Amino acid sequence: MVVILLGHLKGANFEVRGFAPHGIGGVTSAVATGGVMFAYLGLTPLMALAGEVRNPQRNLPLALIGTTIASTVIYILLQIAFIGGVPTDLVTADGWSKIGEVFSLPYYDIAIALGVTWLAVLVSIDAAVSPSGTGNIYMSTTPRVIYGWARTGTLFGIFGKVDERTGIPRPALWLTFILSIFWTLPFPSWNALVAVVSSALIFSYALAPISAHALRLSNPDMPRPFLLRGMNVISPLAFVIASLILYWAGWSTISWLLGVQVVMFLAYVAFGRRLRIADMPLGAQIRASVWLIFYYLLIMLVSGLGSFGGTGWLPSPWDQLGVAIVALITYYWAVYAARLPRALLPAHVEGE
Repeated sequence: MVVILLGHLKGANFEVRGFAPHGIGGVTSAVATGGVMFAYLGLTPLMALAGEVRNPQRNLPLALIGTTIASTVIYILLQIAFIGGVPTDLVTADGWSKIGEVFSLPYYDIAIALGVTWLAVLVSIDAAVSPSGTGNIYMSTTPRVIYGWARTGTLFGIFGKVDERTGIPRPALWLTFILSIFWTLPFPSWNALVAVVSSALIFSYALAPISAHALRLSNPDMPRPFLLRGMNVISPLAFVIASLILYWAGWSTISWLLGVQVVMFLAYVAFGRRLRIADMPLGAQIRASVWLIFYYLLIMLVSGLGSFGGTGWLPSPWDQLGVAIVALITYYWAVYAARLPRALLPAHVEGE
């Protein structure tokens, strides 16, 4: 598809109304809500299945960096094909802001405009098949997370049960299936769904550098098949970038997403006495995680006052600087608050 569309490029399209006519805000918003980060979330299974990787110190970076570079090249070519394939007269008359209305199904509509009907049919088939492939992949990785939560006591023990015949954590698999249906119900459009899902997953991944840094400090001698070098710089930077991507999703997404997280935190506290984690009492759990509430509330405050769907009282780039400061404070607070005692680590993790 890319090769065919690249053969119909209109060079004038790349000069009409200049580069990034909607400013940097349009670019950053597209990263969070336009499907850019959603596309890269396909790298998740690499991490979820990392436990089965041979020589992870070598193979994990190769898989992650290689896939990221290949995906980046493909997506850049797709964008070049889209920009160059749009009829120039439409851009000249109405500007790029109207293109989304005319080409609501971008590559399908461009293929029809170019008269390549068979390509339009192929795009339609791919649009129906691809989501099912994504669903199958996540149905294999999400139950692993739920199973891990149940095994550590973070979630009800029933979700840690494994079917003896198949070796599959069936309760975790059924919960994943039910949640996958539930989460599609409140969203009126694909764009709204992608914005929330991308933001939620980006934030969940942002917690990984905090956890890794906390474990590095509290368990320095723990065997590590994969060791990230330069963590003191890479981890806080990753958390700041993830926080900015979350912020770029806009107030309408953040208020809903983080508001739900606050409610879920309160629900966890309410049920916490039934979900005892090893020898860690509920009060210690709250002290180790209260930084989350600080982070949620401060990010919502900056978003409500900021330039991405907020009141605009805090203009760009000061709003994004505020997000970065909140993220850095949260990161170092979380790292030192979330360090767990060695007794909470299973013996096989300790290498005993």
